[in-house]
Amino acid sequence: MGREPGTDGTISAGPPWRATYAHLLTLVGAFAFWAWWDRDLWFFGDEWDFLAQRGLWHLPANPASIWFPHNEHWSTLPVLLWRALFSVFHLSSYWPYIIPVLVLQIGVMHLCWRLSLRAGVRPWVAVAAVGLLGFLGAGAEDLTWAFQVGFVGSVFFGLLAIELLDGYRPRGLMGAQAPAPRLVYASVALLAGLMCSTIGDAMLVAAAVLAAARLPRKQALWVIGPPLALYVVWFAAVGRLGISAHSDRFSLTGASDIPNYIWSGLSSALGQTFNLPSAGGALLVGMGAWTAYSSRRLWARHPALLALVAGVVCFYALAALGRDGSTVSAGVSRYVYVAVALLVPLMGKLLSPARASGGAVFGAVGLLALSALGNVGQAQSWASARVALTSASKVQVVATGRLLGEGVQFVSGPDAPPIGLLPNLAAGPLARLARSDLLPDIPVPAFELINARTALAVGTWNGSVTALTRHPVSSGRFVYQKSTFSSVSSQPGGCLALTPNSTSPVQTSPVQIWLRLAPGDNAASLLVISPEAAAGTINYLAAVLVPPQGPTTSVPLELVVPHKGKGYLSDNDPEAELVITWNVGTPITLCGLSGPS
Repeated sequence: MGREPGTDGTISAGPPWRATYAHLLTLVGAFAFWAWWDRDLWFFGDEWDFLAQRGLWHLPANPASIWFPHNEHWSTLPVLLWRALFSVFHLSSYWPYIIPVLVLQIGVMHLCWRLSLRAGVRPWVAVAAVGLLGFLGAGAEDLTWAFQVGFVGSVFFGLLAIELLDGYRPRGLMGAQAPAPRLVYASVALLAGLMCSTIGDAMLVAAAVLAAARLPRKQALWVIGPPLALYVVWFAAVGRLGISAHSDRFSLTGASDIPNYIWSGLSSALGQTFNLPSAGGALLVGMGAWTAYSSRRLWARHPALLALVAGVVCFYALAALGRDGSTVSAGVSRYVYVAVALLVPLMGKLLSPARASGGAVFGAVGLLALSALGNVGQAQSWASARVALTSASKVQVVATGRLLGEGVQFVSGPDAPPIGLLPNLAAGPLARLARSDLLPDIPVPAFELINARTALAVGTWNGSVTALTRHPVSSGRFVYQKSTFSSVSSQPGGCLALTPNSTSPVQTSPVQIWLRLAPGDNAASLLVISPEAAAGTINYLAAVLVPPQGPTTSVPLELVVPHKGKGYLSDNDPEAELVITWNVGTPITLCGLSGPS
């Protein structure tokens, strides 16, 4: 290799291998950085879908199959990976599950480096830009949650396809007739990206833009056609079933909000990445203006940059549709990572113009390095909060699993989730994990056990939250014990009406009602009637178990009262008293009581 003069924009007159070694050190440093912050994590949230529900021997339309979408995502490759890891490691450690994410992250960084250099980004600017991606605390959700192997996998395979296409040059007529191995590999990479998550859809669009710029039409169809056709087949057969799940929906209003969602997502991503949240819009305007001004030159010389821009715009447009557009902020951390990963080569190109002096490039490297340093602080804050969340979840899972393993039943049945923050972990699979001794052997405080018992006894599940049910769960009855801060009167049909002493909507002394299962009943249900909730509000009952010995529930279990004010309260713990709290300031009626003890 020849030497680079200092006037060409490099930091020093050293040979290019110094920048290459710096890049390799950045890869190692980023891996070590995230491995350190991820060392105390445990399983959480959507991960339990892959751990406890999916299997190889189900028909494709079965929600437990490897082909069924997770939400709207085609997640076959992550499911296969997790099933393989679970068969070997079970729940003994989180390391085997998080390592693939970090390996893919290193792959994403290196592909961004290669694409940046091919686009004419100065080597040291490329080092700094990729380093910013490596320590991207603004996108920490994708790097501190093993489940995000789907998102990071789609980005990796998509960038791999872009790399294969960007470095390919057709040769002669035969090259236009038949696909070269490099193009076949790009097509396979695109299919793999589609099979990881819906981010693969955006990467397919990016690859199509690049193929249109680089390849003859027939070769472009050879690359894009097969993965697109297979995706259409999957979506028609199975993928569409995920659209109707959860809160996925498409509407004219949602479609009209797509431009705003794209703007919000990109401006938020840039603002968080450069530690200037309020300046995100200005950064986006500047980057957009430069890209538009340079678009003709970029299309002729570096179409991969424009392809990645098309990919990131398509990504936010897809996120704006359906459930995400109405329920998920465009600025969430997992989206920031995707946006920055696709924009890193463009950022590097913008910050290293052809005629820039060494001082200007040094300033660009300094800006990126300072931004990376700010992201280290963001990573620390995010990872610490994530560890606290998953540690608490771990105790909940173990406590609930022990009770289920001992034969305690969940009032909502084995197919419902007993832990509110883990909607993909049903009672039946959790009981099987406990009976198979697959849950970690950790000490569980007594108050955590009673909290878990309360959720199992009272936590009726309506598909999204714990709530009063439309129908009784049991034919058993409650006995009314006493109440406080209310006047009690008998009503026709064997009901008791309790009127709060205070009608203030926020009561300092809310109504509390003591109930117990009638003698001989192992479970009971009663009808709760209250006025409808005020517009835009939700009413709750808070439930606490008081066992004969040991602590009472330390965190009351909240049960949503249906909007029309009528639902059934249930309990399957005959040993403990049930205390419910009502602080709405309106009367409440209980029907179906056995009578006072």
